[in-house]
Amino acid sequence: MSSVREASAALATVGETFTQRARFSDGEIRAFATSVHDHNPLHHDVAAARAAGYCGLIASGTQLGSVFMAMTATHFAKPTVDGPSTVGLGMGFDIRFRAPVYPNEDIDLRWTVTSSAWKESLAGWITRLEGDARSGDRLLLSGTGTLLLRAPTRGGAS
Repeated sequence: MSSVREASAALATVGETFTQRARFSDGEIRAFATSVHDHNPLHHDVAAARAAGYCGLIASGTQLGSVFMAMTATHFAKPTVDGPSTVGLGMGFDIRFRAPVYPNEDIDLRWTVTSSAWKESLAGWITRLEGDARSGDRLLLSGTGTLLLRAPTRGGAS
């Protein structure tokens, strides 16, 4: 197994940070909420959202949370020097919603690797991250994540 560990030694580096910008339109907020069967009127009806004290529709927490978690899979699925992609598996996420997400606002999402330790029984690196999503100076979401990262094996199987 040491050769597996050596081959995957550089899959994540403590302090490594990656970012993405997102923006959701009214239509995207409604469509996403419908697709996940979230029928809360705050995601579908502007009048209901305003009556509840918001300035318009608000995105479902699952919408921003999904983009936030998917960033980790995309970031770590980068091809190695030999061509095949790293294999990553989300093991768990803790997400805290801090403020509503409104349509058409720029949302800056960020993750930082806080630790990465070899786990022999899983033949991979347990990698922990901390992150957040902000719109300007407003904190919209904060979270932590744990991933299992593995180097691809020859032939593409892991």
